[in-house]
Amino acid sequence: MEISLDATLEKIERGYAQLVRLYRSVPVTTLIEPILANGWSVKDTLAHIAAWEWRCASLLNESHQTDLPLKASPDVEALNRESYYERQEWSWSEVEEDFRQAHEALLAAIKELPPPRLSAAIVQRTIAEETWEHYAEHLPDLERWHKQADRR
Repeated sequence: MEISLDATLEKIERGYAQLVRLYRSVPVTTLIEPILANGWSVKDTLAHIAAWEWRCASLLNESHQTDLPLKASPDVEALNRESYYERQEWSWSEVEEDFRQAHEALLAAIKELPPPRLSAAIVQRTIAEETWEHYAEHLPDLERWHKQADRR
């Protein structure tokens, strides 16, 4: 089945826009409070998502002609810990900029894929896992947080 570039990008952008919508109208002091269910802040969550988008962009850039980079099974918990500690001291503005840049880099990497590669099942699975499926993992917690932030 041929997967269209436009359909892939639209699905990613829809999920990304949901994340942005949740944090845009909230004061920065609320974004940096560690009050999510996992003990993270919104800032931590966006930094986490950005780290995985950077990783995905890198893998896609390396996989124009081979599936090998996409077949690697990372230690997810170790990568999550590493990216958390690396970005924990970053300011909100640094995290927000990194979040935006990671997203742009990921979209650019997807657009650079040759059409047959974009249609490959492993490429589509990687993109889905690192974008809209990953966003969906964090959205319920972020939506609960947003409702609480609105009540303040």
